[in-house]
Amino acid sequence: MITVGFTLIGRGSWSGGESYLRNMLSVIASELGGKVQAKLFLTPEQHASVGASFDHMLAAPAIVDDRVMDAGLGKRGLIAVAGGSDRAFADLVVAHAVDLVFEVAQWFGNRFPLPVISWIPDFQHRRLPHLFPCRAWWRRDLGFRLQTSGNRTIMLSSEDALADCETFYPASRGKTAVVRFAIDLDPGAVMARTEAARRAHDLPERFFFLPNQFWIHKNHGLVVEALKHIDRLGALDSLPPIILTGRTTDPRDPMLFKRLMGLAQAHRLEGHFRYLGLIPYEDVVGLIGATDCLLNPSHFEGWSTTVEEAKSLGAPMLLSDIRLHREQAPDALFFPPDDTEALAQRLLQIGQGPRIVRDRVAELQGRQQIRRRDYAAALLALFEKARTAAR
Repeated sequence: MITVGFTLIGRGSWSGGESYLRNMLSVIASELGGKVQAKLFLTPEQHASVGASFDHMLAAPAIVDDRVMDAGLGKRGLIAVAGGSDRAFADLVVAHAVDLVFEVAQWFGNRFPLPVISWIPDFQHRRLPHLFPCRAWWRRDLGFRLQTSGNRTIMLSSEDALADCETFYPASRGKTAVVRFAIDLDPGAVMARTEAARRAHDLPERFFFLPNQFWIHKNHGLVVEALKHIDRLGALDSLPPIILTGRTTDPRDPMLFKRLMGLAQAHRLEGHFRYLGLIPYEDVVGLIGATDCLLNPSHFEGWSTTVEEAKSLGAPMLLSDIRLHREQAPDALFFPPDDTEALAQRLLQIGQGPRIVRDRVAELQGRQQIRRRDYAAALLALFEKARTAAR
């Protein structure tokens, strides 16, 4: 039995990090029982806000303690740089018989007494540096340099991220492992309530679905421009609407959402660029199950959760032609992420054509179970590699 210590991922603007942790803990509980035990360490504030929602994924209640480090390099991380280890957190996890710890957007120190797995989701600041203020760029890069140069096992979510990691941080070579996550989702349960989700939000039978957060690299603006082009062609009335959900704040561009919605309204496109707000996760996956096509125009992804959900539910996908999307969903339809006319043509091709018939639920469930087992096996191999490397 390997005992792995986790801290909370992604509270605040990055809801995908928390979803990733929930999914990973759920897969560990369901697929790796008797082989891996997860222990979750939370600050008192974290436990008060989200602690109970993790209980069913853990063999024992979360450990709540002031010595748990919150996300970010911060003062504790800088002390760990100077002293070699976050001694307070180290004492805590050792006392709870943890074999190794999982580190994300944190720094426990290069002399931490237990093996450390550092998950680096992506290298967006290197690929799209113009989207990061100078201070934010250097803070992020410093963290990655510390992690990749230290005595750690670096976990990456794709071959695309692996190539970036070894290119930008050569010290990481020989210490990396690719673990492609799979969603812990039951296609049968989701597909049984797709119509209820559609009716709950008063949506037509046919619609496109874009459930990305409104971050600047997610490229929502291209969708508005494509709709403007379709309107100029006189074909807008024949197109199903594009339905949007997700958080609307991006610290790098605080006015992005307001600007996009204002642009859609100014061109009388709001009926085809319709934002539902933040809706429950059960409704998000329900709408992925009901949509004609999942749309993701992003300029950059680490490993897209919405694409993984669409794969699980057999949803057709229309994706920006970036390396990660090609790796994650090679059977999707693609368009260049800066080509308005190409996206418009793809939208019309799908929206004016017949609905694509999905595979039967039993087939979706079978493929999803294989993906879950593959993900669990990759996690187990990673944990064993990290523990062995430290000996």
